[in-house]
Amino acid sequence: RGEAPRRFDALRGLPKVDSQEAASSTCLAYVVRAFNTQKDEQRQLQPIVIVETSYTGPTHLHAPARLVVALEESREDGDAERWLVPDISGNMPLGPCGEKVQESLAKRGMSSVRVVSVERRSLASHRWLLAHLVDILATGSS
Repeated sequence: RGEAPRRFDALRGLPKVDSQEAASSTCLAYVVRAFNTQKDEQRQLQPIVIVETSYTGPTHLHAPARLVVALEESREDGDAERWLVPDISGNMPLGPCGEKVQESLAKRGMSSVRVVSVERRSLASHRWLLAHLVDILATGSS
């Protein structure tokens, strides 16, 4: 019998980034799904606002790269092609959920947080996200 795959431990709290080196090798990805109601929007975005506020406060000299991953529903119509394919520079256009998340964060004064869209059940989309996260960690920017 082979060994069981290693499982990641749940993180209890924010990543510690007490140096520029630690900050540049850490990425915090918030994952959200489409909002069903205003209450749902508040429930998903309020923790992001709280964490972002803490990273911009005077107690944090260094902060990890941060981005919001908006889970887009799989689409059967041709509209999916509008945002599922990265552009020439490798950026993934925002889908409907991502656009709504970006708009809602901007209303809360969080327009500097990068939002990316990823289609559920799309291997290519998830591959793009993983490559994007690796790029963030390699370059130290989001």
